[in-house]
Amino acid sequence: MPQNVEYWITDRPDGLFDVVVKLESGKIFRRSGCISRAEADTWIEGLRMLMAAIGAPVSAADVTSDDPSPLGSQTVDGADHSTS
Repeated sequence: MPQNVEYWITDRPDGLFDVVVKLESGKIFRRSGCISRAEADTWIEGLRMLMAAIGAPVSAADVTSDDPSPLGSQTVDGADHSTS
């Protein structure tokens, strides 16, 4: 059964952006170091297309904290890398 997927974008002090993705299971992934908000948005669109292929809905999270899970997150260095 497909899991719901939530994402949010965080601004870094160095001017870059991180995309944080949380699966319904609680597992968190991070795409770090997007140069612009447009790059982060493009990465999210790719995530939406990938998740649509397996029927998993992707939605923006309502997050109040910049980093809800400092422990246990995984970093994805580029959109062409996969983690499991």
